[in-house]
Amino acid sequence: MNKNIFEELQEKKQALVVLAKKAADFEWINSVRQKEILDNIDNDVLTIGVIGQMKCGKSTFINSFIFGDDILPAATTPMTAALSVITYGESEKIVAEFYSNNEWEEQKLMASHSLDEAGGDLLKESKIKAAKEFVEKSKDLGSSINSYLGTQKEDAIEKLIDYVGADGKYTPITKSVTIYSTEEYLKGVKIVDTPGFNDPVVSREERTKDFLRNADVVLLMLYAGRPFDATDREILFKNVRECGTGKVIVAINKYDIPYENGDSIDDIKEYVTSEIQKASRESGDSTMTDILHNLDPIPLSAEMALLSQLPMSKIAKDEAYQHAWKRSCDIFGISNQSHMREESRIENLTSAVKKLIETEKEEIIFKKSLNVIDAAGNKKKADIDKIIFTSKGLFDNLSIPDDELIEKKEKLDRADRRLRRKFDLLEGDLNLVFSEMIWKGTIELEDDVSKACSDMKKELDDWKTFSKDKKLKTKLERIERRLIKETIKRRVRNLNDETKRKVKSTVDGFFRETMDILRKFSPDLDYRDVIKGITQKIDLNIDKSVFSIENTDKENPFGWIDVAYVLTTVAGGAIGAAALCGAETLITGYTHNKKKQTFEEEINARNDNFNPKPYLEIINNHRDKILKDINESLMIELINPMKGQIDEILSETTDKEAKKRKAQNDLEAAKKEMEIIVSQIEEINAMRRLI
Repeated sequence: MNKNIFEELQEKKQALVVLAKKAADFEWINSVRQKEILDNIDNDVLTIGVIGQMKCGKSTFINSFIFGDDILPAATTPMTAALSVITYGESEKIVAEFYSNNEWEEQKLMASHSLDEAGGDLLKESKIKAAKEFVEKSKDLGSSINSYLGTQKEDAIEKLIDYVGADGKYTPITKSVTIYSTEEYLKGVKIVDTPGFNDPVVSREERTKDFLRNADVVLLMLYAGRPFDATDREILFKNVRECGTGKVIVAINKYDIPYENGDSIDDIKEYVTSEIQKASRESGDSTMTDILHNLDPIPLSAEMALLSQLPMSKIAKDEAYQHAWKRSCDIFGISNQSHMREESRIENLTSAVKKLIETEKEEIIFKKSLNVIDAAGNKKKADIDKIIFTSKGLFDNLSIPDDELIEKKEKLDRADRRLRRKFDLLEGDLNLVFSEMIWKGTIELEDDVSKACSDMKKELDDWKTFSKDKKLKTKLERIERRLIKETIKRRVRNLNDETKRKVKSTVDGFFRETMDILRKFSPDLDYRDVIKGITQKIDLNIDKSVFSIENTDKENPFGWIDVAYVLTTVAGGAIGAAALCGAETLITGYTHNKKKQTFEEEINARNDNFNPKPYLEIINNHRDKILKDINESLMIELINPMKGQIDEILSETTDKEAKKRKAQNDLEAAKKEMEIIVSQIEEINAMRRLI
């Protein structure tokens, strides 16, 4: 059976741990650097949120995706749809969180309403139905219910059904369940199985949103029998949007149903894609349109994927599994579990999730750590290359007559002058690249902020009465969060990538010209290894992020709008708290329009005063570091010592033979060291390929 993506991620992390230890053993890095790498791995958490309507197959998918077994029971009613978090634990267990006293009182109050009071509102009707079911089922707990409310209870994983099963003892009062598994691949991983955004329990839905705001990947599961209906549309364009996530994968579960009825895979995908694009256009939300522009829905069958993993003996003993197995075999002509796995199409979804994980985690966990190790090894090799180069140059210079040495010095002086002119041109070229990227970044970030302000003002236009203050605040905070956590982050990442490409191209051109000059004026020496060492050092420096928002205020980067403060100031003022407590009916339209105008002026002021340059011009520090490294490595540490070496030989009259013997000994010793470092690099590279 293939490894799941979490096993692969853990294996990569462990490989990095071993690699860091090996680099420390080789004395490439010290204990402080090694600890930084280990802490980076230990502190990282990967969160995947699985969302969708009830009965769309989320639990079955998670059973296949994570456990390869039917651990999670399917939620059959709103009552049984507790929010479940799966993560690693030292022992297998579950920890259930029960509703608080206040939350339970809310459910009892909701249960006291009649369905007629819903007035045709389907969501309110579902809340009333669910609450009635909660309260009715909770009677089995009797008076002991009060001892559980607001508490947590630890239990064996085998007792999970008692907390989320249809007839579970604690199911009516269970708000969430954390499932701890001893599977090593779940270390640093959290998978959140949500109750669904059409959740009738408000507090549970808010908990779902909190999880998803910090998710690395959000997977929206659709039911192929009615893919992307009105509820799915609301989940995507209202709830997901409010969570501020831009990392969404759409899966179409139970694709075997329309497939059996004659629809092709392309038919299934095209229908969902067209419906999402249509909804995207109608929403008028350009941010969501951008996120969904290249969305590629993935048809799959979570049930077939699970059947491919369960022991055949277990399938044979379960009537439902037997029926599902026979049906799948009849539809697809399946004869074994391997073929069942293939036809489930689960690997397509796994690959998509893996790609997003790598995008989110590669830079954070692996790339920076590997760069530290690479830089340390390359520096050690470059230092030895320089000793070999210098020792050989000294031996050769001590072996030739003074007149040839003087001619060599003159050629080296001409090479020096040429290189300094090239270096001045490089500085100008890099200045141009960096200034162009600052200009581009400024324009793009200003456009992003203007777009966010425009979206805020659209929401402000719909702000009819002060009774909608809370709803307006939520909408504006969502726009702000999207700007800061998604739009800006994505923009900075793209600017980084483009800048790195341009800088590397410019620097590579400089070093090609450098080699041509050195070959022309100093053909007797082989500069290749030394120049290669310098370029590797510079490339690793370029690979670091060049743009950054790390130095900005953590809670409010870019000096953006403090939504709560502005709402309090604008909607409160002389009217005060009474306006938020039902007195809005006493407020004239003029007063409300005046407040809207004040708020709009505040938004315009923030837009006008936004200045991205302080956050972009940090790039100049990066440019200066690149130029400094090139100047030091090439001119100060290579060319100047070569010239000084010749001057020293010409000025001294002492025994050259003794110096030649020492140079020869130094050369031989350095070559032996080079054999060791080359062997170490080969070993590190072999280990690196596992990451």
